[in-house]
Amino acid sequence: MRFKIDLALLFGLLFPPSAAAQAVEARHLVMSVGGGAGMLNMASDDADLADQGVESGALRFAFGYAFSPRWSLGIHYDRIGTAYHGGILEHLHVTNYLVEGTYRPWVGQRAMAECTFGVGASVLALFPYGARLPYTGNGATVSVGVRYGHMITHTLGFFAAADHAASSSNALEVNGGVVDPDGTATHVQWNSQRITAGMLVRF
Repeated sequence: MRFKIDLALLFGLLFPPSAAAQAVEARHLVMSVGGGAGMLNMASDDADLADQGVESGALRFAFGYAFSPRWSLGIHYDRIGTAYHGGILEHLHVTNYLVEGTYRPWVGQRAMAECTFGVGASVLALFPYGARLPYTGNGATVSVGVRYGHMITHTLGFFAAADHAASSSNALEVNGGVVDPDGTATHVQWNSQRITAGMLVRF
């Protein structure tokens, strides 16, 4: 009998019954971390930098504070990179820092569907073959996405997300100066579509 009581207590600690009827309630902090893959498109006034449909990898971290079961506001960080550029670049990566709002059109007891919108800044780093220093560019970025999250325990779960992000037209620099030797500015604009999955944590 004592063993059964101890076992019941253990399961109660690992899988506690939810005090709320929904996966996300007001004042919950929801964090996610994961990775995936997608496509990266680049446009530029330098044809050697432009490319379309480049396979890329993605890492993401996000957290949001729920003001209600439907709405959250938080921070979204992601990094998109590839070594498959078809032009003069050996590899490149983009890092995004976004303020992100989340709306949940559906919230169940253990799962939720989310729509996200983020705006912020991006840092672009391009690495030409044989170059000692990367080309860099800073600009604005907007992102929209959808995400499905499912709680396995009271605290831990998993998510799958699809995101689309696009940047402003960014002037490139190398070592604090312009990229072109003749002194003219070179601009790059990018957009990315990606699918990611990973761990969800709810506090």
